[in-house]
Amino acid sequence: MFLSVMINVMEPYDIDALAETFRDWLRRRELYERYWQEQLRDERVVFVAREREAVVGYTTLVWQSGYVHFRALRIPEIVDLNVVDLYQHRGVGTALIHDAEQYALLYGKRIIGISVVQSEEYAAANRLYPYLGYRPDGYGITPYDQELHLIKHLS
Repeated sequence: MFLSVMINVMEPYDIDALAETFRDWLRRRELYERYWQEQLRDERVVFVAREREAVVGYTTLVWQSGYVHFRALRIPEIVDLNVVDLYQHRGVGTALIHDAEQYALLYGKRIIGISVVQSEEYAAANRLYPYLGYRPDGYGITPYDQELHLIKHLS
């Protein structure tokens, strides 16, 4: 990992930086505005990775998952992990996940979830999550979004 990459919880000024960084990924400013409002309501926490002043990645932690089995068991979920191409395969995604896990632990959560689409486009994530200790939750791939849902016991 780049030693100068720092991860912080989202601040209002990150909205424009995130929108600019991920513009080519078809991520609109409104998405980050919504994330900011959800963070203010304690529904979501947004973690932003920067090298110096440049945003290089982000992820979010939602306290109430959209996935029925996580929601029923009150398992928070890491959602929307993105790292710019130049920083992929260099530990930035791992660091973002680790920070989300530690944040969940601080709030007394002992299990955390993450989901990944089962397609070639997400092959790297499908390899990374099990490497980081995530295991399928046992309910299989959801047919409406082709996602595999994984959990990890935190310590």
